[in-house]
Amino acid sequence: MFQHSLNCYSTLRRLALVVLWSISCSSSNAADLFDAGTIDQLIKNDQLILALEKVDQWLDLQPNAAVPLFLKARILTTDGKSDQAVTIYEKLIAVEPDLPEAYNNLGLIYAAGGNLEKATKYFQLGLQTNPTYATLYQNLSTLYAARAISAYRKALLGTEADESSGDSRTLDLLPLDMLGKR
Repeated sequence: MFQHSLNCYSTLRRLALVVLWSISCSSSNAADLFDAGTIDQLIKNDQLILALEKVDQWLDLQPNAAVPLFLKARILTTDGKSDQAVTIYEKLIAVEPDLPEAYNNLGLIYAAGGNLEKATKYFQLGLQTNPTYATLYQNLSTLYAARAISAYRKALLGTEADESSGDSRTLDLLPLDMLGKR
């Protein structure tokens, strides 16, 4: 009888290992199946179509996961599809409201499009999620400087000044490796 118990224990142990292995390969661990670093490298190498395919496969398994949403929005922005990127960043903010990088990148898109009021709003919302996030302060101060220069030109020249041309510094989208480094 004792030998039978040992055989049952061995069978149960193997069954438990099979169950654990199948769980580890499930869609809940999709991040293990998709390497965000590889996708980020594809973006940096301007292989946007391949990067987007990989991200879309990841999102098929995890439609509300923050990392692939962030990557997809970056791909769309890099590809000049800012309107689509805005939609993805807004979804990302709805899913992960405490992610200052999403607010920052959304603010950058609005700033690049000349909508400085919306850009300011998103930079400020991002600071509410993390008041010590230096990149948001830098971008907000650049934006304030651009608006101040524009107002000064307007006052000096008595004409409408272009707010988007107030500062020669460019604002860059945050790369993936900045995600979570606050």
